[in-house]
Amino acid sequence: MAELILSTLFLDIYFSLLPNEGLLLRIGITDTLKPNLANYTEWLKRCDSSLEFSVLSHVPQNAEAVDLIDGLLLTGGGDVDSKYFGITDPLSKSRDVNASRDEFEFYVIERALDRNLPILGICRGMQVMNVYLGGTLILDLPSAGYDDHSRPGMHEVVHELHVGPESLLREITGESVIGVNSSHHQAVKDLGRGLMANALSADGVVEGAEWMLKDRTPFLLLIQWHPERLSGEASVAASKPLAERFIKEMHRYKAKSSTTEHYFMER
Repeated sequence: MAELILSTLFLDIYFSLLPNEGLLLRIGITDTLKPNLANYTEWLKRCDSSLEFSVLSHVPQNAEAVDLIDGLLLTGGGDVDSKYFGITDPLSKSRDVNASRDEFEFYVIERALDRNLPILGICRGMQVMNVYLGGTLILDLPSAGYDDHSRPGMHEVVHELHVGPESLLREITGESVIGVNSSHHQAVKDLGRGLMANALSADGVVEGAEWMLKDRTPFLLLIQWHPERLSGEASVAASKPLAERFIKEMHRYKAKSSTTEHYFMER
């Protein structure tokens, strides 16, 4: 047992020192079924042109591809079916609901968590992850008394967020206040199991979340805005650093997985 503990400590130090060169990454990205899927891939490729992508979709039902990826990007899209968090009102204000996509992505998330994959969730991606973990959503922000968060100008900052002082998001951005774009009419209401809020808008909407116990869990960052669409000065804190950190975490995951497999094969 003592030998195993020492070996684990050694490996953790070793992984942190590994160079990224030569480690080609494959990212699983959930299918938006729209041309805007390219926005996400191009955003990440601006930081690392060697990245490869596996589109995960309920249309071909290719969830098994999760076993071959180094990280998971949960993309934006239509609303999560409210039946999954206890609301079955047929007159609800949900838009573009696709229960087949919901169920497929729940399964993808389950497999990704089983593999301890780094996960980044954007807009709907944040919401579907929250619902998977037992959380709930506000069905329509204006109807619930909040500001309208579905605004034009997706490449520009339209409002500011206050970033939690002890959060992963603060560590990544280095800022207590960041400017973001906004294109959502729903938001997290009750946080799912193990999650904490890391960013709030001025009207109190949860705009980001992450694991409470970050030192004991794999990388997870959930954000309500669209960093892949921000450009210019708007991308300095709320876009580029997020892509860079996600890629860094995937490199670390791949290096650790590859080295651990080799280590135990040699034992």
